[in-house]
Amino acid sequence: MNNKTFKDFVNEDLNVFFNLDEFGEEHELDGEVLTLIVVDSKNDDNFTGYPREQLYASQEVYKHQKIIYVKAADYFVPKVDSIINLDGEELYVDEAEENMGIIRILASSHES
Repeated sequence: MNNKTFKDFVNEDLNVFFNLDEFGEEHELDGEVLTLIVVDSKNDDNFTGYPREQLYASQEVYKHQKIIYVKAADYFVPKVDSIINLDGEELYVDEAEENMGIIRILASSHES
């Protein structure tokens, strides 16, 4: 008889998604090397849903954004407006939430 709970199955699935052979990559987050999934707005044309030219034309300063996914067991939910350091780059936390064992952080830096 299997006594696993739904939470046990979700945690097992997290290990698949955050596997270095799947979607996970090693990054340094606030001085600690962790397996993360990072989506960079520079590398993903579908990041905002708006054409790049429209975003550039509408903003004097381009907001470079990243979505960082990290296992809740490995990190904490940072406060909005705090600063985190990802691979030596300081980023401002715009949004942060934990859901089903995954912390999703929307962070940004400003480029002129």
